[in-house]
Amino acid sequence: MAEKIFEERELILELFPGTSPELLPPGEVLYYRDREGRVHIQESPLHLVLEPLERTGSTTPIICEACLRHVSRTAAQFFRFGVGDNERHFRYVALCRDTETCSGAARPGRLREILLRGILP
Repeated sequence: MAEKIFEERELILELFPGTSPELLPPGEVLYYRDREGRVHIQESPLHLVLEPLERTGSTTPIICEACLRHVSRTAAQFFRFGVGDNERHFRYVALCRDTETCSGAARPGRLREILLRGILP
């Protein structure tokens, strides 16, 4: 019978279920866009869904908060996400429209930071 191998994160959450996400070691961070245009950032067991906002008419370049690259306004999009349990408290981020390319350049630590800003009030 093969032994089950546990990841460090799984052991900590099993033994100490109330551990703050900030104290957990980094795990695999998933960063993708769904069919409705929403962006998902997920690091088990945390999951953040970012809602896309309408385009603005500005031409000023901005910095993508995931990959930290300067991109034109047409190559970027603004998103919002609720913070904690308060349904009226939102945070806003600018991300690349091309999520697939951006996810290749984005550092997992940066994605984790965005994720924690949405989970922790």
